[in-house]
Amino acid sequence: MTYGGHFGKKAKGAINRFYEHADTRHLTTLQEAASELYLASSDKAREKLWAKVDLALGHLIQAKFPMDPAKARAAVEGKDVQKLAALVGELSAKR
Repeated sequence: MTYGGHFGKKAKGAINRFYEHADTRHLTTLQEAASELYLASSDKAREKLWAKVDLALGHLIQAKFPMDPAKARAAVEGKDVQKLAALVGELSAKR
């Protein structure tokens, strides 16, 4: 028996949809982190959120989402919330 052969038809469908919509999940995570960055009050919280943004952008690139990796890198490395918000808006429009 191959791996995954023990899943039923409905379960296989759910698993496939989970992976089909990976870009949507990661874009939503990015949007939430960007809005939380505006509201973050402590440096520790900001650092944690920037790490979350970096991870979400990496996942979007890995999911072959149509975006410019250099623009994403510039926003994260500069820790510029305005650039990040512009990037998130641009990515949302592509969706």
